[in-house]
Amino acid sequence: MFRLTFQGMSRRRNIFLAPLCLAAMLSSAHAWDHPGHMTTAAIAFKEIERARPDLIKKIGLLFLKHPDPAPFWVAAGEAKGKERVRRMFLECARWPDDSKFTNNDRLAWHTARYAIVAKDAPAEAKASVAARDGKPVGQALEALALTYGMLSNPETSPSERAWALCWLMHVTGDIHQPMHVSDLFSKDFPEGNGAGSMGYVMDPVSKSPITLHILWDSNDLRVPSLEAVDQATQTFMKKYPRSAFPELTANPAKDPNRFGKWAKESHQVAADWAFNVKMIPDPDKDKTQEQLVAGMVNFILNGVSPVKDAPDLPPGYWEKLKPVAERRITLAGYRLTDLLLAAADTIEAQRKYIGR
Repeated sequence: MFRLTFQGMSRRRNIFLAPLCLAAMLSSAHAWDHPGHMTTAAIAFKEIERARPDLIKKIGLLFLKHPDPAPFWVAAGEAKGKERVRRMFLECARWPDDSKFTNNDRLAWHTARYAIVAKDAPAEAKASVAARDGKPVGQALEALALTYGMLSNPETSPSERAWALCWLMHVTGDIHQPMHVSDLFSKDFPEGNGAGSMGYVMDPVSKSPITLHILWDSNDLRVPSLEAVDQATQTFMKKYPRSAFPELTANPAKDPNRFGKWAKESHQVAADWAFNVKMIPDPDKDKTQEQLVAGMVNFILNGVSPVKDAPDLPPGYWEKLKPVAERRITLAGYRLTDLLLAAADTIEAQRKYIGR
């Protein structure tokens, strides 16, 4: 997520920003990286099953070669056949977040944060943003290029391909979330607000303070059960069929700028209105690293926010957020399908098969 930093940020903030944003992604709110990612994967699975049912068994065999197989066995449970593969496929989309704090983690891969500079941002903030020359912070775009290249290369080993598949699925979902590709610089947040993870608003669901990042991650999908994911998948695909997305292209794998374009779509949502909220800055941002980590753990494990109160969302904001999140999750599912089918076609055209 946030290991990389931009010029002008203090050394202490460099140390602090990664755990802060890690807390945002691991909160007990079951963020986009759980039910949201699972829903995107469930949509892709349905589409792959419809278009290329022959790939389902091959994908299932691929998971047996994953370098971290335990989560997939747990996710599969007692399921057999196609349902077993489907459950492992859903786990694949969330596995990069499930492997936080392990050697499999790639912290900088979860975001590609383009700056949004408010009118009241101090001159130093504007100068540090200008030094970025329009480039995002975070390596999501590079990660997508790398993992798609691995997935579509017939010389990639099954273990490497399984690893790449999960990261491609996960980061594709991440860049469709506006907070993952944006960072606000303003008077209240002169060094950036950590993609919305440094400012608190009132959650309209729990009626408690929540970071803006987590609010978008969580949206209206708060339960990571298979039943809840299946219901969301059915609802979203009915409300938003492929025909509802003119931005879908016939074969995104042929567009070398596809990942950047997808990220810029999400960024535009943040630039247009997603940051138009009053936020309470995190009161712990200037504490020692030990104090900050202690607060982070308390927030993750016990749901205890560092702020007691936060501003309500503007009228209509929540009602606008929910359908936008639904559309972005669904669009990510369709795009993921097209990427995976293109990768399979590339390999099979060279007489190689997934899982072999």
